Amino acid sequence: MQKLNLEQFRIATETGGILSVSIVGEGGAFHIEAETRRGNIALAKSRGNLRREFRDATKALTLLREIGIREAKVDTRNWRPEFALRQPRPDRAVALSEAFEAAKLKKLLEARIKEADDHNSVLHDADDVFDELEAQYAG
Repeated sequence: MQKLNLEQFRIATETGGILSVSIVGEGGAFHIEAETRRGNIALAKSRGNLRREFRDATKALTLLREIGIREAKVDTRNWRPEFALRQPRPDRAVALSEAFEAAKLKKLLEARIKEADDHNSVLHDADDVFDELEAQYAG
């Protein structure tokens, strides 16, 4: 079965090359297949030649509607919704939170470096600053 990316699939639809479309459930996901004048095709991901899969048939229907396809057959013979359940990934939440904090810190450091490199900046000796702070809070 030949695979077409979204743009190729859209062009085939606009030129009248698509005869019928099916949303096929397989495992825990759905994919889109179509019958054309030259044989059967499947919708592929933009990169690579892998079949584009949808966890929810509604997403596939929405995409077809955006392309201009108003009628599709749905095949759920091999669909197993229990396979679609995703395991929670609390480690990803922690990693994303840490990445967000690191990005904020990087942005702050870049701003401070830019400020320090500015020839109009007034630089202070760290010992003098700490002495002033100690004097300010002591008395």
